Amino acid sequence: MSTLSCPPERLSRRGYPLLVFGAVRFGVLGPLRVERDGEPLALGGPRQRDLLTLLVLRANRVVSAGWLVDALWDGRPPAGAHITLRSYVAVLRRALEPERGRRAPAELLRGHTGGYELSAPPDTVDAVRFTALAGHGARALADGEWEAAERHFADALALWRGGLTTDLAAVRPDATRLAEARAEAGEGRFTAAVAAGRHQAVLPDLRQFVAAHPERENARAQLMLALYRAGRQTDALAVYDEGRRLLADEHGVEPGEALRDLHRRVLAHTVPPVGGKAGAATRTRGPGRTAGPGRAAGGPHATLVGRTAELSLLTDLLAASGRDGGRFAAIVGEAGIGKTTLADALARRAADAGVPVAWGRCPDLGQAPPFWLWTQVVRALAPAGDEEADPALAGFGTGPATGADIDPTARFRTYDAVSALVHATARARGLVLVLDDLHAADADSLLLLRYLATTVRTSRALVVATLRPYEHDPALVAALADLARSPGCRQLRPAGLDADAVADLVREHTGAPAPADLVRDLLTRTGGNPFFITELLTSAEPTGAPPPSVRDTVRRRLHALDDRTRDWLDVLSVAGRDLDVDLLEAATTTEVRLTPHVAHLVAEPGAGVVRFRHPLFAEAAYADLAPTRRADLHARLADAGRHVLTPAELAHHYDRARGREDEHLRWTLEAADDATRRLAYEDALAHLDRAAALLTAPERELAVQLHRTSLLQITVGIGSDAVDLAAARARELLARVDPGADVRHALWTLGELACNRAEFAIAADLAGRLASDDGVIGAAGHYLLGVVGYFTGRLVEADRHLTAAIDRLRELDPRELVGRAGRTPTLATYDFRALVRSLLGDAAAARSDLAAAHALAERADDPYGRANATLFAAWTAVQEHDVAAALAAARRCREIGRRQHMPHFVTTGDFYAEWAAVRGGDDSRLTAMRAAREGVHRLGLRATRTISLGAMADAYLVTGHHADAAALADEGLAIAEQVGERVFAAELHRVRGLATGDPADLAAGARLAEAQGADLVRARFPR
Repeated sequence: MSTLSCPPERLSRRGYPLLVFGAVRFGVLGPLRVERDGEPLALGGPRQRDLLTLLVLRANRVVSAGWLVDALWDGRPPAGAHITLRSYVAVLRRALEPERGRRAPAELLRGHTGGYELSAPPDTVDAVRFTALAGHGARALADGEWEAAERHFADALALWRGGLTTDLAAVRPDATRLAEARAEAGEGRFTAAVAAGRHQAVLPDLRQFVAAHPERENARAQLMLALYRAGRQTDALAVYDEGRRLLADEHGVEPGEALRDLHRRVLAHTVPPVGGKAGAATRTRGPGRTAGPGRAAGGPHATLVGRTAELSLLTDLLAASGRDGGRFAAIVGEAGIGKTTLADALARRAADAGVPVAWGRCPDLGQAPPFWLWTQVVRALAPAGDEEADPALAGFGTGPATGADIDPTARFRTYDAVSALVHATARARGLVLVLDDLHAADADSLLLLRYLATTVRTSRALVVATLRPYEHDPALVAALADLARSPGCRQLRPAGLDADAVADLVREHTGAPAPADLVRDLLTRTGGNPFFITELLTSAEPTGAPPPSVRDTVRRRLHALDDRTRDWLDVLSVAGRDLDVDLLEAATTTEVRLTPHVAHLVAEPGAGVVRFRHPLFAEAAYADLAPTRRADLHARLADAGRHVLTPAELAHHYDRARGREDEHLRWTLEAADDATRRLAYEDALAHLDRAAALLTAPERELAVQLHRTSLLQITVGIGSDAVDLAAARARELLARVDPGADVRHALWTLGELACNRAEFAIAADLAGRLASDDGVIGAAGHYLLGVVGYFTGRLVEADRHLTAAIDRLRELDPRELVGRAGRTPTLATYDFRALVRSLLGDAAAARSDLAAAHALAERADDPYGRANATLFAAWTAVQEHDVAAALAAARRCREIGRRQHMPHFVTTGDFYAEWAAVRGGDDSRLTAMRAAREGVHRLGLRATRTISLGAMADAYLVTGHHADAAALADEGLAIAEQVGERVFAAELHRVRGLATGDPADLAAGARLAEAQGADLVRARFPR
C-alpha cells in the first residue's frame, strides 16, 4: 500500500513511513526479494534489481547518483547513464509504491540533491536484522549466556537464503563482509551449543561446517570438543590430524597454539567438563576469528591484546605472499580500534624475519602533497630496490620541468615504475608495504593502488591497508573492489575488545588485576575501543572518575599546559601532519620542547620532526580552537612556510585564513600546475575547479578551463559530459577575452578537441582563425581544416589544406620539430594526407606519406609518434581492404602500445587486427571484432564511429552475414547524418545496397563517391 500521503501521525519516531497494510520487506541475503504483506513485488529487469540491491545494502543513507552510475556499469557507464538511472528509479518507485500519485513525493525511494536514499526501517532489511542478531549472540557468548547466544545466532542464520546474486564489483566488498559475518555467526552458534552441552545435537551440522571451512581453527576446536565430550576421543584426535595435514600440505605450517593446546588436553584427558571454565582452546574472544594456518616466529608487541586471531591471519598472509605470490589485506575499523597497532605488530614480525617493511601514511587533517602516500613508499624503497633512478618516478619528487605538454601516457609509465620498484624490492626476501589511514588518501594515490592491484600478484609483497569504514566514499569503494578481485585478498574488521581482553589491557597498564566493575564501565563507555580505553586509563585521577570521552581527555591535557607550549601545539593541529620543528618554531617564535606532559600527546617520528601521537589527538586539538584563532594560525603557518610547504598546502592554509583571498588563488593555481607535473590529475582538477570559482577575468579563467579540458580527456574520457561542459565554457570565454589577447593555444586545443568529438563546424571555425598565422600555428590551422575536410568527405579540400600545412612545416628549422612529432600537426599531417590520398585513389602517394610519417617518428625517437604512424598505416589498409597490410600494422601498433603503456593504441590495434581476421574469412572472430570496437570508443571518442562501423559492415557482408551488415550500415549512416561525418557514407551505402539488394542505395553511394572524388570507393560499385 502506498505511503504517498502518509500524515505525520503515521510516521515512526525515526521518520520511517508506517505502511497502512504492512511494511515492505527487503531481502538481500540470497536472491533479491522484496515483499509487501508476504507477496513478492515485480521489480523490473536485472539492472533495476542491481540498483535496488545497492540501495538496500546502504539503506537509510544518501547514495550519490554518480556513485550509483559507476557501480551499476562497473566503472564503464555508457553515455546518458544518468538519464537511464533516473528511469530505473522511476520503475522501482512504481513497484514499491504503486498507489503514489504522480506529483506526490516518494516515501521509500527518496530523491536528494545529487543522490537517492532507500528509507526503510531497520527491521525490514534482512541484512540489518542479521547483523543485529549476530551482535546479540556475540555479546551473550562473551557473557557466558550459552542458550541465549545459540538462539540469537540461529535466528540470524535463518535469515539467509543463499549468497548475494549480483555480479557487480561494487557489491563484492559487501558480499565478502556478509559471507564472513555469516561464517562467524555459524561458528558462534556451534561454540555456544558445545559450551551449553548440546554437542550431540549439533555434531552433524558442525562436521559439515568444518568441511566447508577447513581453515577456521576455532570451528575445528569446537568439533574436537564435541567429539571428545561425546566419548569419541579417537575421532577428536583424527579431526586434529586432518587439520594438521591440511595446513602442512597447503601452507607448510603447523596449527596455531590454541588448537595444539586442545590436542594436548584431549590426549591427556584434561579437557574442561561442560560448565567448567573455558580455556584458551575452547573459547575465542568473540565468535569466528580465524586463527589461520600458523604464525611466524616472534610475538606481537606488548600492548597488542585481544588480536591474536587477526595477527595470526596477517602472519599467514605474509608467509603466503613470499611463497605463492603477492597478497592484499585491508584492516577496516573505527578510529582507535587498533588498526595501526595491528599493522605495526605484523611489521615487527616481518622485520624480525628479515623481511623489508615500508610505510606510507596519509594525514587525516590538512592538505598533503599529491601522491603523498606513494612519495613516502618510493623514498623508502628506492635504495632497497637497487634500481637506477627511473625518470618515470619523477612525479614523486619535484616533478618534471614546467611547460611540457600533458602526456596522456605518462601516468601509466609512472604507475608501472612504482610497480616495478615494489617487485624489485620484494624479489629477494619479500616485502611488507603498510598504507596507513588509506581513507585519507588523495584520489591519485588511490588510482595508483588500483593499478598495483593488477600487478602485485606476481610479486612477493604483502600490502596492508588500514582505513576507517569507507562505504560512503565511492573512490574507496572502487579501490577496495579492485583489491577484492585480487586472489588472496582478505579484509579484517576488528571489533571492540571483549571483557577478557579489556581486563588484559587494564592489567597491562596498571600491573594489577582489573576489577569487574571497572571492566564493565570501560566496556560501556568505550565499546571496547582499545585506544579509548588506554586514554581513559591514562587520564584517570586518584580522586575522581575518568573523563567521559577522549576529546575531553585531550582538552583537559591541553588546558593544563602553559600558553607558549599550547601555542605550538595549536599550530601543529592546524598543520594536520608531521611538521618540521624549524618551521613550527618559525610560525610560533616559540621553542619546541617535548616535556613529559607534552610527550603523551606528541611524538618524534624522525630527527627534527614532530606529530601528534594519534589522529584523534590532532582532531580534538583542532576542534578546540575558536574560529578566529584557527584562521590566524592557518595564516601564520602559511606565511612561515612559503619556501617549505607545497603549493597545495599553502593553498589549503590560505583558504582557511581570513582576508588572504589573493594568496589563496595564487597558490591554488600553483597547486594545479604542480599536481599536473606530478601526474596527480584528479588532484589538479580539484584545484582547478576551486580556481575557476574564484576567477573573474576571462583570460585567466580561459587558461584554467583549457587546463581542465586537457586533464578531463585523460581522466573521464573525451566524450564525457564533463569535457563537453569545460569546452563549452572555454569557447564562451574565448568570445569575451580582450581582442588583442593571444588565444592561439586556445584555438588549437579547442579545435583539436572538437575534431575528436565530431563537432566539425566548431573545429572549422576555430581552425580558420589559426590558418592565417605563420609557422607552426598556421600549419596547425591548415592541419585541422584538413582533418575536418577528411571526416566530412570534402577530400580535395582536405588534400589542399594538409599540403599547405606540410609546406609550412618544411620551412621551419627541423630542430623546432624535434619532440613534437606525435603531439602537434607535424607527423599527423602526413598521416591524414595518406588517408585522403588513399581515398582519392592515389595509393602510391598515400604510401609515400605513411613512410614520411614513420621516418619523422624515428628521427624524433618518439614512441607516441611511432605508434600513431602504425595506427594510420592500419587505418589506410582498412580503407583499401588490404587484409595483410592491416594485420601487420595492427600488430605493430598494438605491440608499441603495450610496451609503452598507451591503451588507446592497444585497443585500436585490437580492432584492426580482428577486422583483418574476419575480412580474411574467419567469421569466428565477429564477436571479438565487435568487442574491440567498443573498446576503441569506450572513453567517448566520437569521431571515426562511421569509419569503424563501415569497416565492420563490410566484414559482415564478406562473410555472408547480410542482415547484420545492413544493420551496421544503417547505424553508420544515421551517425553520418547526425554529426556530418560523411567520409565513409558512400561505402556504407554500398554495403547496405549489396546486403539488401537495393539498387537505389548502390546508386546513391556511387553518386556520393563520385562527388567526393573518392575513386577508391567509386571503383567498388557495379557499372
